[in-house]
Amino acid sequence: FRTGVLAELTRRKGVHIVENNLREKGLRPRRKARSEVEAAVELEELPKTAEGMLDGEIPYDNARILAKASQEGDIDEEDLVGRARTQSPDKFAGTIRKYQQQRSEDDGMSRLERQRCQRFAKINTDHTDGMMVLYGRFDPITGALIETALSQKMNELWREEDPRARCSPGQRMADALAGLVTREDTDEDGKPSRGPRLLLIADYDVIARELRNCRLGDGTPIPTEKIRDLACQSEILPAIFRGASQPLDMGRSRRAASPAQRIALVARDKACVGCGANANWCQAHHIIPWAVQGNTDIDDMCLLCSRCHHKVHDDRWQVRRKPTGAYYLKPPSKHDRRETTHRYLSYRYRRNPIKQRR
Repeated sequence: FRTGVLAELTRRKGVHIVENNLREKGLRPRRKARSEVEAAVELEELPKTAEGMLDGEIPYDNARILAKASQEGDIDEEDLVGRARTQSPDKFAGTIRKYQQQRSEDDGMSRLERQRCQRFAKINTDHTDGMMVLYGRFDPITGALIETALSQKMNELWREEDPRARCSPGQRMADALAGLVTREDTDEDGKPSRGPRLLLIADYDVIARELRNCRLGDGTPIPTEKIRDLACQSEILPAIFRGASQPLDMGRSRRAASPAQRIALVARDKACVGCGANANWCQAHHIIPWAVQGNTDIDDMCLLCSRCHHKVHDDRWQVRRKPTGAYYLKPPSKHDRRETTHRYLSYRYRRNPIKQRR
């Protein structure tokens, strides 16, 4: 029943509005809200599956697996629905994989190519404890290369460890992954290249002549004593506001945001003002378009991810400012929404089987 209601609401109000309602009013995490809306839309095209789930004969997890498979290629719903009723989610997932492998020979697309198309990786924050969580899916060849590199690095770390105080295998793999991703490489001249760039924000106590309230660009607090370690491992980008050497209002002198403006935008907005996507994936958006005499000034720009950028330019969403100074996205009017919702759903859920967030 819930899935049917979500599907109907999505048709009437649009995907983004229903997702936001689930997050704000239903207190759903962003990933869970998006997953529920996607499942509702996908199951509309699988009436037998939706009926079985409504009657309690098909578990929700099996229905979700079947819906995902339908987006990746043609399936025989009637045949698979019978198995979905009798198999556990783990076993049914294996059944679907075997089914797709057999079908891949029919349409000329190899299993490896399918797996390559389904590659996926993401990184987000677990808000329960502040830890960063990485997740990825790779085809077997790429996965083997990654596993080999990790294994070699883990062996190096194991040999360097004190035998009396060894890390757990999980900790060692985490250290190996961090070492491989953030390792210092060399440039074309053979000189060591700089490590990852970090935006560090801190308050400077003029009287005590010391930094306080140190935090990363997304607001994550860090101990002041860690600054020295970070300086050795990364290039630290200081956020200096309204300084004479770092002008933050460029007017019409340039179209793209300057590096100093980019730093200030990340420090102010911290993430996409529309959906909260990581600032590293965002672009500096002109609230008043450059083409109609908009200025490249801090107060006239905000951070938007690619998805929300398209919502503004293509689907008539608007950037607005709250009394507190924070920016947000306002959805289009009902008339505009009716014109854009069908086009968005048709593209995202029916024509493009591989749904990626850019």
